[in-house]
Amino acid sequence: MKISTSKGNFKIIQTVKNQDELLILGSWNDLVNNFESSRIFLVNKPDSLFGIYVCKQECTDFLGELLLSINYNEWEDFKLGEVNSYRTYLA
Repeated sequence: MKISTSKGNFKIIQTVKNQDELLILGSWNDLVNNFESSRIFLVNKPDSLFGIYVCKQECTDFLGELLLSINYNEWEDFKLGEVNSYRTYLA
């Protein structure tokens, strides 16, 4: 899963060996702003790609923080009526 937010760009991958373990990939700055630097490791030097292993619960907490950081005031074209019509359609 690829995620792009104001807090950084990340790619989350489930590991094959341990189904409860996830690998979050990103730049050093993006990862160190969200996780402890001692846990982050280099994945690919030419691409400056770093990673960190997390359990599903820690990943859930991380995704929750990303959702809480969304600035809804930037959604000028967003109309509440449209959301309600989608809810009615999906129900």
